[in-house]
Amino acid sequence: MKGCLDGIRVLELGNFISGPYGAMLLADLGAEVIKIENPKGGDPFRGWDFGGDQPNFWAYNRGKKSVTLNLQTPEGKEVFYGLVKQADVVMDNYRPGVTKKLGIDFESLREINERIVCCSITGTGPTGPYVRRPAYDTVGQGMGGMMSVLMDPKNPKPVGPAYSDCLSGMFSALGVLGALMARNRTGKGQQVDATMVGSILAFLNAPATETLAHGRVPGPYTRPRQSQTYAFACADGAMLAIHLSSPQKFWEGLCKSVEHPELIEDPRFNTRPNRRTNYDELNKTFAVFFKAQPRSVWIEKLEANAVPHTPVYNLKEVFDDPQVQHMGMQIAIERKDKPTIRTVKFPISYSETPSDHPAPPPELGENNAEFLTALGYDEKKIAEFKEKGII
Repeated sequence: MKGCLDGIRVLELGNFISGPYGAMLLADLGAEVIKIENPKGGDPFRGWDFGGDQPNFWAYNRGKKSVTLNLQTPEGKEVFYGLVKQADVVMDNYRPGVTKKLGIDFESLREINERIVCCSITGTGPTGPYVRRPAYDTVGQGMGGMMSVLMDPKNPKPVGPAYSDCLSGMFSALGVLGALMARNRTGKGQQVDATMVGSILAFLNAPATETLAHGRVPGPYTRPRQSQTYAFACADGAMLAIHLSSPQKFWEGLCKSVEHPELIEDPRFNTRPNRRTNYDELNKTFAVFFKAQPRSVWIEKLEANAVPHTPVYNLKEVFDDPQVQHMGMQIAIERKDKPTIRTVKFPISYSETPSDHPAPPPELGENNAEFLTALGYDEKKIAEFKEKGII
């Protein structure tokens, strides 16, 4: 069955995470994504292997095709221009100015195809005082404020996955969808710019807006206090997380679960403002209770009292959970003559245009002959291009 974006062709000029992830999301939605790679090794993630496997590459490149092109050669550029004529979108995560230097920026490509949508992902945008600074995920997280709300100031080490890479990739896909819808009205494409720093700030919209409104600067423990969230170690060493939020019934249910109903009216904790003020004391008090029994027992008690809770899983445990299995979040992608890839499916389900059976990530240059032949190049010319390092 065809996906939502069936008939849309995307040319991806991406390496590592942000560009490939944004393009992969469009592939998950049914677009035909052609990954344009350097003939000398392609996307660097192809070389970040684990005993011959390439999970970093798989994670951001399923469902694509691969064409190798040396865009610094006139012949490679000619092939690329030919692909642009038949494409809807060009995505890149190059440093600002690179596409213009190569002659593949929006202003150049719109002369070839006025309907083309160009999307660029950069650290801070195409202009400004920081335009020449190199930007990777840590730069986006630090400058965008993410580190300040995640990192323990007493142990200042960056934590967590590649938030700014992935978020800018997600926002780039959203930006492309908006530009394609606008094109339906105007008949013309446009330039779309997504940034790592901007994507982080958009993700931190609520705390950032509070800072702008009241001048309060949140830290890593601001939201846990506000939302009344806790994590406790149980007798078996397993962790459990609880989210009390605002309703008083959740607080009452928690006290009943630990068999200390007298705490419901304790003046330190009896109201949400009091629980926020005395957050650390509450946390220490209940940490003792949860140490008394294993996690499975607490889950039963919290479930019986309708308290929002969850086991704190590692990623291996996530896929063993019966609800996650029911959701089908793990998918298997078959490959010819190679081991099956197991990865995470696209998280949105559609009743009429399913997106849960992606093709495997492509081999480097796997589709060279397919697309060059379609552009009119014969076998002799294709062989010549390969000999010269153009493809």
